[in-house]
Amino acid sequence: MNLPMQINRLTLKFSGELSYLEAPFLKEYYTSSLPHIRMMMILGAMLYAAFGVLDVLLMPQQVVALWIIRFIVIGPVLVGVLAISFLPIFEKYIQPILALVYFLAGAGIIGMIVVAPPPVSYSYYAGLMLVFMWGYTLIRLFFTWASVAGWLQVIFYETVTVGLNPTPLDVFLGNNFFFISANLVGMMACYAIEFYARRDFLMNQQVEEEREKVSRINEELEDRVKQRTEDYKNLNQALLQEVAGHEQAKEKLQEALDSLKKSMGVTIQVMVSAVEARDPYTAGHQIRSSNLACAIAAEMGLPQEKIDGIQMASSIHDIGKLSIPAEILTKPTKLTNLEYSLIKEHSACGYEMLKNVESQWPLAEIIFQHHERMNGSGYPRQLKGDEILLEARILAVSDVVESMASHRPYRPSLGIGAALEEIEKNRGILYDSAVVDACLKLFREKNFYLE
Repeated sequence: MNLPMQINRLTLKFSGELSYLEAPFLKEYYTSSLPHIRMMMILGAMLYAAFGVLDVLLMPQQVVALWIIRFIVIGPVLVGVLAISFLPIFEKYIQPILALVYFLAGAGIIGMIVVAPPPVSYSYYAGLMLVFMWGYTLIRLFFTWASVAGWLQVIFYETVTVGLNPTPLDVFLGNNFFFISANLVGMMACYAIEFYARRDFLMNQQVEEEREKVSRINEELEDRVKQRTEDYKNLNQALLQEVAGHEQAKEKLQEALDSLKKSMGVTIQVMVSAVEARDPYTAGHQIRSSNLACAIAAEMGLPQEKIDGIQMASSIHDIGKLSIPAEILTKPTKLTNLEYSLIKEHSACGYEMLKNVESQWPLAEIIFQHHERMNGSGYPRQLKGDEILLEARILAVSDVVESMASHRPYRPSLGIGAALEEIEKNRGILYDSAVVDACLKLFREKNFYLE
């Protein structure tokens, strides 16, 4: 998604089909900004008062006039805004109120420049720079309001300097250069702050919408599995009542169990298709990882019942990717830290989807653990050694080998050679030694290949 195109470039408001986000964004921005704004009002009042010491040192003959500006005009305004922030009306008019405070704070400094004759007044110009910094970056003003207040200060300075406090031309030009430059830099900083706040809000909204979709899909899958489980429980009961002989009853029961396994297989295939529809670049990853995991389990001599469980779990081990925005899954460039942290949640999300599904195998726990590593460096629970299920240790190796050997949107295939070198190098460190040995034997001695 091209985020800048979803936001008005001038006003930074959500527009078009995203205009419905403007109201909730303003509400969230106000709630999150209010404590910070109050703190900045206190800081502004304290700094305004503290610089009264400078008045005494530089302009003792004009200290009364300067202190009137500091303590009778501007100081009460800052304290008044702090008090108003506790009233409901503050939320409705927060931006114009803050813009007015920003302008008055700067106008107060300009007033002091007028009161103090040159060259003493030059010491107060730095205070105006501090006001620019405070207004553009610290009090959470939106770009448009901050820009209006900032340029009104520049205009006010030009007016009073020319009309009331004549200043040498070189000083006037130098001050204007710094004032206008500071104003432009402040505008850019304010623009970036608001833009990224809106962008992050939009991304969070999209993630939440995707999670709601996943929740609905999960509920539907759970209902389907529960219904089929209940149907076969009823079928079992009917068979037990109808079959008189023990051997015949056993035969019918086995048929029901086989049918249940077949039904579970269909449900698994639905889950696989859902994941691959969301992430076409990794289509086939789960089935190839499953084939390799089953081959490794067979090579290790595991019983067929355990291999069946590994096949089921590995076929849907990335089901949690349904909770990840599609634009992140298919992003052709390096992921940001935020995007990578979202990707890492897929194993936990997969566990949440399957934890209540009845099964003879620990499917949910296998999926939860398939990114854990033997030395505890994996995620999401940093399990180590035998704390990790054997099925998950097998799936971890097959997942890494298949991923490295396959093409990805952000890189070409690294090749099966590089994949085998990776697991061999980290044998007993990241990956189970017995599992690695079985995998290497399959490829190097038995000519196994991914398909």
